[in-house]
Amino acid sequence: MDRIEMKKKASLGYFDTKANDDTWTRLGSFSKLQVWVDDSMMEEGYLEVDVVDTSVEHGRSPQRVKRVLNIQLSVGDFSNAFHIDMTQLDHRYGGRGIAAKAYRYIIKSLGITLQAGTCQSQGGRKVWFDLANMAGLQVWAQTKHGKSTVVDTNKESREVCLPKKEIYDSERVETYVFATVA
Repeated sequence: MDRIEMKKKASLGYFDTKANDDTWTRLGSFSKLQVWVDDSMMEEGYLEVDVVDTSVEHGRSPQRVKRVLNIQLSVGDFSNAFHIDMTQLDHRYGGRGIAAKAYRYIIKSLGITLQAGTCQSQGGRKVWFDLANMAGLQVWAQTKHGKSTVVDTNKESREVCLPKKEIYDSERVETYVFATVA
């Protein structure tokens, strides 16, 4: 996996909870935030998740609420896991651990395994660090054809790590990171 720099500020706008032609369904909620999922393309291997704050409404349209987090997933090289293609967090909600909580909620609610993106920003690496420290989840790394190894965490860099292998920016071998219910 490669370390990347991302534009810090993202404003995600609003989400319509009552759209007539929408394919979104409410999955549930955590930390006073609602989780919505569009699984209309699940057979093709795609899944999209939005986390919204229903306490922030758009003007006179109470069904339009603040979009906090958007996660785009697809089945990649590992058919038993959903690869995180892109995650965006609205800049007003940063620093609250929302992405890690959302990943845990999705893993447990949908019964899926998540695969970390192959390129991660500092915030993305922190999310996987948080996941590795959460009870009830197992986070492991593996190479394309190698055996899996439960990850350690580096508290100084706030990243997941392995005792004898590089996970990030390795020139030798690409390592993939996964999370599932323990």
